[in-house]
Amino acid sequence: MANLTDFIEWKTVQGTAVSTPHHTLIPESQALIIRFPYGGFVWQRPTAVLVQKGEQTQRHPITDVTRLATWSVLAASLLLPLLLRLILNKSTENLITE
Repeated sequence: MANLTDFIEWKTVQGTAVSTPHHTLIPESQALIIRFPYGGFVWQRPTAVLVQKGEQTQRHPITDVTRLATWSVLAASLLLPLLLRLILNKSTENLITE
């Protein structure tokens, strides 16, 4: 019997290092890999850039502004109708009781 881990994988991967005279830059990303018998799906997003200078390594996270904007729009589209409905219900209740 196949395990779920045979079909779905979540991992952090590092890309090809790019060297400059003083630094080495290594991109880092997270990948969600879903495999089907007839194909698959890969979703990948950048997470950080590793900067190596000599023996020292610094990790500089990447803020995915597009993802934040997408989640914000989704949250607003779900919450705004609920809030409007609550407000309209309160105002109609006040009119009925008066």
